[in-house]
Amino acid sequence: MKNLKTKNRNQVKFFDLIKKELPANLALVEVVADLLGVGTDATYRRIRGDKPLDFEEIVKLCKHFQISFDSLVGIKSAHQFDCIYRPINLSIPNEYGNYMFDLSKSVAKLRTYEDSNIITSASDIPLFHLVFYKELRFFKLYTWFHSVYGYDGCLDEFMQEIETPDIVICHQKISKDYELIPSSEIWTENTINATLGLISYYIDICSFSSKDLPLLLCEQVLDILNKLQRWAENGNKGKITTPFQLYVSEMELENTYILMKRASYSNCILKLFTINSFNVLDREFCAETEHWLTKMMQRSTLLCSNSEKERIKFFNSQRQKVMSLIEKIELSFEK
Repeated sequence: MKNLKTKNRNQVKFFDLIKKELPANLALVEVVADLLGVGTDATYRRIRGDKPLDFEEIVKLCKHFQISFDSLVGIKSAHQFDCIYRPINLSIPNEYGNYMFDLSKSVAKLRTYEDSNIITSASDIPLFHLVFYKELRFFKLYTWFHSVYGYDGCLDEFMQEIETPDIVICHQKISKDYELIPSSEIWTENTINATLGLISYYIDICSFSSKDLPLLLCEQVLDILNKLQRWAENGNKGKITTPFQLYVSEMELENTYILMKRASYSNCILKLFTINSFNVLDREFCAETEHWLTKMMQRSTLLCSNSEKERIKFFNSQRQKVMSLIEKIELSFEK
């Protein structure tokens, strides 16, 4: 006799949403079976809607695939959106490592999609560039920890306390994965100013015992600029020539937005302060952010392909800022 039992349509839609989150090389039934600890047949019954998920199973799936339960059941007003707030208190052990590990997983997952893309509005040097440079990366963290939480140790002590072999590997993986994802970045004339300003400030308050470290930080900023200019000139990045576009906006960027795109889904990381962030999952917010970023790119100067004059002018002006800071460093330590 034909089974006339009505299936759980909402549950079927839930698994359709989860399927969109999976890379093409992973099978839905295998991932769900492993996550819930049930057999293949039991998993198929859940996916088809024949067997209702229990509450704990829903919680596991929502957490693993970062799906908001509220949005799933339609509990949302016109002025609410789904996001994950990730504050970082560096006084808590493994806090920074957990943050970077989660970011690494997100970037690695995005890389598995053929239609993936990252668009960044850079009010400060993007994290994807900083992760390659140990001293510059930890200097930014150190200044945050010093100003917000009153850390009174020196930079060398701070790096020894926070850096672990796992974090080193995590940074390297983020950098490599970013070079494999097509991306666009929107910079301004002032994007590097925040970083240079921090170096200058810590020189003024005599936080450096010698000129070696601040000079090294400046060299690393110059290296970022050199790499970025090569990418812009070639229109690609990395060893396998991943598409890359660099724009310079005359309008100031109030915030750093990192829109991580694929055809079926997007999420947007909104930077707060120096290292904290919102990870916004709401589709409407991400669509509006993409619209804004697209408009910004249309009104900006593309420094790739034939824009040689504008490209050279921009990078020369940025290097001059760094060279001026280097002169200040040299003079400060001659006294």
